[in-house]
Amino acid sequence: MASDDKSIGQLLDNARLLRQSGEYKKAVQAYRNALQASPESLDALNELGLIHITIGEQPAAIEVFDKALDIDPTDARAHSNKAEAYLTTGSFDEAFTTAERGIVVIPNDASLWFKKGRALESLLKIDDAIEAFNNALRFNSDDPDIWKALALCLDALQKWSEVSRAYRIAERLHRKHGENQQADYCKRFAEMAEKSV
Repeated sequence: MASDDKSIGQLLDNARLLRQSGEYKKAVQAYRNALQASPESLDALNELGLIHITIGEQPAAIEVFDKALDIDPTDARAHSNKAEAYLTTGSFDEAFTTAERGIVVIPNDASLWFKKGRALESLLKIDDAIEAFNNALRFNSDDPDIWKALALCLDALQKWSEVSRAYRIAERLHRKHGENQQADYCKRFAEMAEKSV
């Protein structure tokens, strides 16, 4: 069994290297090889699905995430990734429904609340999106992307001081992670909001 674990680990490592180097078609095959060795590998299924999203094969991605959910209905990654696949095709109602289904099973997962917020924002349900983003922040206040998404919704409502606050927090988080270009972007938008007050 230890050698099987090692071989699946090696297969996943190989697939990840191919993915990181941008060799997506080869990575897809490498993940398929990993799934032949371990058909219930949630890591392999989720990572394969993400590649399908990257190369524009959303239906294949959704199918892979459904397989992961058949194996483990409590896999937050699969729910979140499936919602992302729908978001990238503009299927906002399906993204919302997928995120909602995940939240029912895993109510404290920030990524699911974030995807729900993005779907609601895209459906122009701004107040509901703000509520979803605030729920996401309850479970992960260290993600600058959630703060930026919240800021965009607050911007739509012209709540300038709240927009500024959200962008300032995102700026600090990006700097903390060494992401200075993103931090500068947030700083500029915070300053613009402060001038609008």
